[in-house]
Amino acid sequence: MKRLALLLPLLLSCADARDVFRPYVPDPAQIRAVLAQKWPTPPFDTAIVLGCPARLDGAPSLCQRCRVKTAVRAYQKGVVKNLIFSGAAAHSPAVEAEVMARLALAHGIPAAHVFREQRALTTWQNLRFSLEIMRAHGLSTALVVSTAEHLPRSRRIARFWGLDDAHAGYEACDLDLPRKLDEPEDALLPAPETGAAAENPSGFR
Repeated sequence: MKRLALLLPLLLSCADARDVFRPYVPDPAQIRAVLAQKWPTPPFDTAIVLGCPARLDGAPSLCQRCRVKTAVRAYQKGVVKNLIFSGAAAHSPAVEAEVMARLALAHGIPAAHVFREQRALTTWQNLRFSLEIMRAHGLSTALVVSTAEHLPRSRRIARFWGLDDAHAGYEACDLDLPRKLDEPEDALLPAPETGAAAENPSGFR
């Protein structure tokens, strides 16, 4: 009990208590604030793509395709130089990082610029372990990719682990979802272009 009494003030001083002791409830005002904030000028050393479950058959879920689409486009546009995909097999048999990394590689991202963080079971671990990868490779700035409602919590946790706003940006993948969520499997990630179209990365939708 004495140890808990000593630890509690430390936790409350270092991170928002809602992220430690209560289930996360998205706050529309906080979401708008994160989306409206001006982040450091790109390029970022890497994107950190936070995990979400694959389909039970191991195929990329809509959530994963959303996040990979945004990360791949950021790489193609020169907004980020590398991609870190984070997530273990937290809520499905497939390792989230591996499923997302395979999808990015299939759409032309060079293997040397794709990192897999395969241990994380929570957002706390996504960011902690991804930052360990960044430090190991001398990377200091990151664009965190997730869904809009998840970004305020992700930002608080990133700051807790030492990724401050001077070295980070936050991108919501779900603001660019297709109009119909029942579109074909690759609707969020069209096949890589060849020829002249390949010279226009901004054509990636």
